[in-house]
Amino acid sequence: MSLWNRILQKLIGANQPKIEQPLAGKLAVSPRLENNLAYITELFADVADFVCRRLSVGGRPAALLYLRGITDARVIQEGIAGPLLQCQHNASLSELLQCISVSNFACLQDLHQALLQMLEGKVLLLCQGLSQAILVDAANFPKRNIAQPESDVAISGPQEGFIEHLADNFALVRRRLRTPKLKSRVFRLGALTRTTVMLCYLQDRVGQQLLAEVETRLQQVQDQVDLPDILDSYAIMELISDHPRSPFPQLLQTERPDVIVANLVEGRGAILVDGSPVALVAPAAFFDFFQTADDYNLHPIFAAFTRWLRFLAVVISTSVSALYVAVVTYHYEIIPARIITTIARTRSMVPLSSFTEAILMEITVDLLREASVRLPGAVGQVIGVLGALVVGQAAVQANIVAPLMVIVVAISTISSFLIPNNEQATALRLLRFPLIVAANFL
Repeated sequence: MSLWNRILQKLIGANQPKIEQPLAGKLAVSPRLENNLAYITELFADVADFVCRRLSVGGRPAALLYLRGITDARVIQEGIAGPLLQCQHNASLSELLQCISVSNFACLQDLHQALLQMLEGKVLLLCQGLSQAILVDAANFPKRNIAQPESDVAISGPQEGFIEHLADNFALVRRRLRTPKLKSRVFRLGALTRTTVMLCYLQDRVGQQLLAEVETRLQQVQDQVDLPDILDSYAIMELISDHPRSPFPQLLQTERPDVIVANLVEGRGAILVDGSPVALVAPAAFFDFFQTADDYNLHPIFAAFTRWLRFLAVVISTSVSALYVAVVTYHYEIIPARIITTIARTRSMVPLSSFTEAILMEITVDLLREASVRLPGAVGQVIGVLGALVVGQAAVQANIVAPLMVIVVAISTISSFLIPNNEQATALRLLRFPLIVAANFL
């Protein structure tokens, strides 16, 4: 939950209705079919994708209940409805189950739990005279194909990334860890969304204290009845972090299954979220955010060199603008005479102070960066390059900023691109502004 959402919730929280879960508690399945259907049809009134299909199974009235669009119509017809219509007269529960040609099914006596399973893509079968509901897995959610990750791009190594489907994401991890020691635990977060969240770990590799702590925090989120929705892994990261108000990320985010597997082998836990292509790794140290997938495939000397290069980029991107302001404003005596003469000549026509120049240029660069991200791919790249060239050249020619300031901001911006983790790069980018302010007044 963002800071703005917290403020908004405090302002209007008193007027918001309490979240009610209609399927909370337990409700036994009635042996009378009409009683069950009357309750369900009232509950799902005005639900456009709800389907109630009546049929006769072994001479007794029955009904198939499912949601259109998230179930496979072919599986329903050929694997469930078709075989059930051919079932023998007065078939028992075990005989009904033998007629179903779909391997994944279950029986429940709690109608509420059965309906929750139906909302996840299962087909619910209710029969007259049976006090159990039969659930058959026919889920077929719309999803995209596995493709190259957008943010965690690697030159060498695997070129496949997570998608928004939890089962496929876990399958990508399972394909790389063919061991029964790969364990997982499932949570349902959000009173309305009931988002499926999976905690993965390697038995005998993960620390038991770490595992217990992560499970406890996820369980606390699951038990929050006033939490309406969990739509992405970033919301979970904020809810289970030690310091949620810190701008720096405390869990590692990645779209690459090979990175998840590498961290699992190192004894960490991974959190996969249904509906999100971004997985979380816990715990994560500060230096973990400067490691890329290519580091696993490079010679240790090259990997160490590139990582130290990223650390140098952090120092440059956060402090070079502030250092320029401090030197030009207060400590110009440390600059060689030839350089200070050049700086003085270029700044003689600029009416703004170095502090104002730095703030103005940094904000302009962030505006161009945000515009290039929001626009379509090809257009965004053109806007980013041409915008920086045109704005920088025009600002220098109009004597609004000094040429050296443009060079300093350009070096700072280029250095920020070396930080592989986007959340960490954003936090470090924001750190430049208080450093510039401190350099001007301290």
